[in-house]
Amino acid sequence: MNKTSGNLVILITFLLLQYVIVTVFLMLNYDGGNLLHPHANHFILDRNYLSDLGRSITFNGQKNNLYFLYTLTLGLVGIATILFTAVLSKSILLKHRFLPVFFGWIAGIGYIGIALTPVNQNLQAHIIFGKLAFLGFFVASILISVLMNRKKYSGIFKLISVLNFLLFFYLLLMFFGPHSSDGIQALQIKTIAQKSMVYLQIFLSVLILVRLQTIKS
Repeated sequence: MNKTSGNLVILITFLLLQYVIVTVFLMLNYDGGNLLHPHANHFILDRNYLSDLGRSITFNGQKNNLYFLYTLTLGLVGIATILFTAVLSKSILLKHRFLPVFFGWIAGIGYIGIALTPVNQNLQAHIIFGKLAFLGFFVASILISVLMNRKKYSGIFKLISVLNFLLFFYLLLMFFGPHSSDGIQALQIKTIAQKSMVYLQIFLSVLILVRLQTIKS
């Protein structure tokens, strides 16, 4: 892997991992309540969505002075997603590279759209962008796994397969699962699944990049 590509991998890795660091910081400083307990004074892992960190006005009616950090950190993930699919496609695909890159753009725009539409301001747009983000990334990932040389990049293929499996079941939950307002169990299932999927997607993407850099170096 040449120096330029190596630096780009480092940049993408940073853009992905900064989301984990920033969201943990925001969780520790969150006191805006949740759907069922609007006056809760801390972030509850099985009650709060990650998107709650990006509310401009929280459940308890207070202004969220740190919401711009969530907008920034998720916007950077959108950029990282576009770069990730582009770098991976260029590195391991010989043909039809434009297909996963196209859906990578859709996913990236989806994440940026989520960031720019706080859930308390435009719920419908927020949900649409969320579906675009995960569905776009899933299609891009599936295309890469289908088009790649599985023998040459067997390690990367295994990681992508795990990612595809997780994304598939999360999309089923997103499209056909219970609604958050159906009760505490529904809220718990949706919030835990969301955080698990987002963080696993980030860490698996980083592992794929590390594996790619090891092969190419």
